[in-house]
Amino acid sequence: MKRILLCFLSVLLVFSVTSCNYVSSYKALMFVREERGDHGSISFSYLEGTYVMKLRMSGKGQEGSIQCTASLDEGEMNVYYDSLGVKEFLFNLKAGESIDERRGYFESGRTVYIIIETVTPAKEGKVEIDLRK
Repeated sequence: MKRILLCFLSVLLVFSVTSCNYVSSYKALMFVREERGDHGSISFSYLEGTYVMKLRMSGKGQEGSIQCTASLDEGEMNVYYDSLGVKEFLFNLKAGESIDERRGYFESGRTVYIIIETVTPAKEGKVEIDLRK
């Protein structure tokens, strides 16, 4: 009985370590966020740390891309995405830069995590993400 319990706990531990659980941990000022289905956005006066969006496009078996629109007045941030259990680079944004293009691919029906990480504290920024077929 002890062996069965030990095996079960070992499998549970391995599963919990390999699952995709991203956690937001940030300091912000004037922070506005919106997440609904296949769209997510944030705008802020000040952001430091990591913010995670959890998005999902309805449907099954169709491939889609990620429409990224972002701007930043000061600081630097990296944006990643994960739809298959692997964190992949999406784009980097530095002070005074902006971006408006499609990047990254995912399969519809899957959860897509958008991970926004500041390299240096970011000021007066905006990030919009749309999942598109």
